Amino acid sequence: MKIAKSVFMLILSLYLIFSGSTDVCSAEGESDSAAYLNYRTASQYYLEGGVESKLMMKVNVWGAVQKPGAQYVPDGTDLVGVISAAGGPVDGAKLSEIRLIRNFNGEKRNDKINLSRCLKKGEVGLLPEIKPGDTIIIPKSKLSFGKFINVVYNIAVIASVVKLMTD
Repeated sequence: MKIAKSVFMLILSLYLIFSGSTDVCSAEGESDSAAYLNYRTASQYYLEGGVESKLMMKVNVWGAVQKPGAQYVPDGTDLVGVISAAGGPVDGAKLSEIRLIRNFNGEKRNDKINLSRCLKKGEVGLLPEIKPGDTIIIPKSKLSFGKFINVVYNIAVIASVVKLMTD
């Protein structure tokens, strides 16, 4: 059964790669957006090797995550999964102000996503689908609780040293 699945994934991948138009430049009289739609969307996907092959896509994650940069995640991964693949949010990440920037297959988006609210209300099904080449930007707050505790700790240490020196 595993061999049949691997053969099927290989055939599917070859079909996706070689189907569609490869014309990136617009023909005379054709608009730029129409030429962009002719671009092969299959080239945005990758096939992960191994026994159970998965169709992978590249997504960029910037900002307040443990491992920012390009992430290769399985097709169909949601926003929470992509952030998890990047190591999760760091302390002070503003999950209420995530930006999703998309320029995929003629679809241009620049959406603000309130992930905190969606998680609190259990509305993760309302989150937009992640597509290959998406860029997710997670801003960081200027002052986080961890930074505040660190400042208070440093002030307490300095005050203790001053008190010991004056006694």
